[in-house]
Amino acid sequence: MRWWLRMADGHDARRLDPALRARLGHHLQGFADDINGVRSVVLASVDGFALVPAAGTHGNGERLAAMTSAMLALAAAVGRELALGELEVLMLEAGEGKVLMLALPATPAPLLLMTACDARCVIGKVLWSAKECGRNIMAELSGSRADPQGNTGLDNQRGATWQDSTIP
Repeated sequence: MRWWLRMADGHDARRLDPALRARLGHHLQGFADDINGVRSVVLASVDGFALVPAAGTHGNGERLAAMTSAMLALAAAVGRELALGELEVLMLEAGEGKVLMLALPATPAPLLLMTACDARCVIGKVLWSAKECGRNIMAELSGSRADPQGNTGLDNQRGATWQDSTIP
């Protein structure tokens, strides 16, 4: 499934179909709303372009996307050198906050999910919720069952997701 818009010359534009962009933005906003202390969330292309900024990017979506792309490229190089396999997550912690960068193996092109949080965020919860959001984004892009309300949390205590609750 192609989710990039195609330009008149036949090349793919680095922007999403507006309806898809809105649905992905809903997933990102749901993720941001579930975590106290989230400052910014952006979904970006691996070449550093903000595709869907959400939650407090305040016009900095492109800058955040470029930083995420550069940091994940550096971390991926370290992972290759140490034979650690494919890069999935990069976490940074500073005195005033934390940053989580998550690689999403989307088709036709991989994507990056970046979250900046203040110091009160519990990074484990941010990671878990970011991965759940990433699964919802991947489902949305593939056309499979994604939560239409953009919920990124668990439905019940046994750990079932929204997708599990729709399986007959």
